[in-house]
Amino acid sequence: MYAILFVILVAIDQVTKYIAIINLKGKNEVVIIDKWLHFTYVENSGAAFGIFQNATILFTILTIIIVFGIMWYMLKESNNIGIFLKFSLVMIIAGAIGNLIDRIRLGYVVDFIYSPLGGLYNFPVFNFADIYVTCSAILLIIYLLFIDGKDVKQ
Repeated sequence: MYAILFVILVAIDQVTKYIAIINLKGKNEVVIIDKWLHFTYVENSGAAFGIFQNATILFTILTIIIVFGIMWYMLKESNNIGIFLKFSLVMIIAGAIGNLIDRIRLGYVVDFIYSPLGGLYNFPVFNFADIYVTCSAILLIIYLLFIDGKDVKQ
């Protein structure tokens, strides 16, 4: 089940990036919902939100180490961790692999979703892999604060 989820998440990420390359690269920003959701093409050679630009090799190595670490943990503890945690970890792996594919194949990550949040804050351009990692980080915080260590039915 988790392998299927992983494949679906990575496929969504890669297909949407391909569509962005075809339809947005070298073109003007596309406004979907004014001041809330725009599509624009960005080549990000750094980390999340464009920090640490031009560190592709470093992020490739770190991503591989982190993914293998999470996979090792999931295999080692597969009988001791619940669905909530497994789902969160699969989302992290899918996001990491989605962006890793770009780094290895292109030398940068394709970002294309932009939200100025109603004009209140210019949020950095991102992609589905970034959404997976961000949402899974939130889920992991919820897990650590409210679920971990409690007697919860799996």
